[in-house]
Amino acid sequence: MAGAGGGGGGKLAKNLVKYGVRYGPLAVEAIKHGREPAQQAVQAALAKRSARKKALEHALTVRDGSLLKVIRDGQAIFFVFSGDAIVTTYPPVPQNAYPELLRHADLDKREPAVVLAARKPRIGPHLPKMRKR
Repeated sequence: MAGAGGGGGGKLAKNLVKYGVRYGPLAVEAIKHGREPAQQAVQAALAKRSARKKALEHALTVRDGSLLKVIRDGQAIFFVFSGDAIVTTYPPVPQNAYPELLRHADLDKREPAVVLAARKPRIGPHLPKMRKR
């Protein structure tokens, strides 16, 4: 009987579903288009997640830290603000490019870092609850 030993079977199933939902679309693209483009897509997705995480960690360390996401050439760039001053960007962008990137951005859409850090992961509430038998 599956899971009768009280081991990590439920946890394994939960992790499989969680990572399947998260990385499944990337795996499908990998199968469709071959290895090279798939590796680039996976690396881009991981880089985006890494950039957001680093930006959030940095914004939590500055006074009145907030984040603003701007899209340039299909790539997300996260601006870290301290009050109204720009501290840095993730991934790094030259400072002389800031005015061009922020020209059409709505600065009122900046999100406070404390609010973002307190937000629960999006994937959790959408999964069915697993019952132990």
